[in-house]
Amino acid sequence: MEKKIEEITQYMSESKASVQETIDTLVKDGRADEARPYRAAYNIYDVFAALINAAAKTSNGDESRFLGEFRKLAERVPGAWRQSLAEATKHDDAEKIMIEEAKLKVADEIIAKVDSLFGGDAA
Repeated sequence: MEKKIEEITQYMSESKASVQETIDTLVKDGRADEARPYRAAYNIYDVFAALINAAAKTSNGDESRFLGEFRKLAERVPGAWRQSLAEATKHDDAEKIMIEEAKLKVADEIIAKVDSLFGGDAA
């Protein structure tokens, strides 16, 4: 289990670095407004690192228990973002839609990666 946690941590670290490069490029090109969704997505890696750590601590090395705990947390936390996206869509708030979609995209990618490593069905 430890090796799988290291793999997901490495994946998130590399993905986060890639997002930072995109932010830096956009800002350098004078397109800071376009970087906003990427900044929101960037922070999601830290949120999910905390979720993974919490699930790992409560699982006591049991992969099945880890996956179950992670899934509970990974459903609950992005729930607020999904609700915010629905509200933004209802009010036709394009910037908020882009931000929430960027956050959810990262969350969904991390969830899928965890599921693939731990043998779960894709969420």
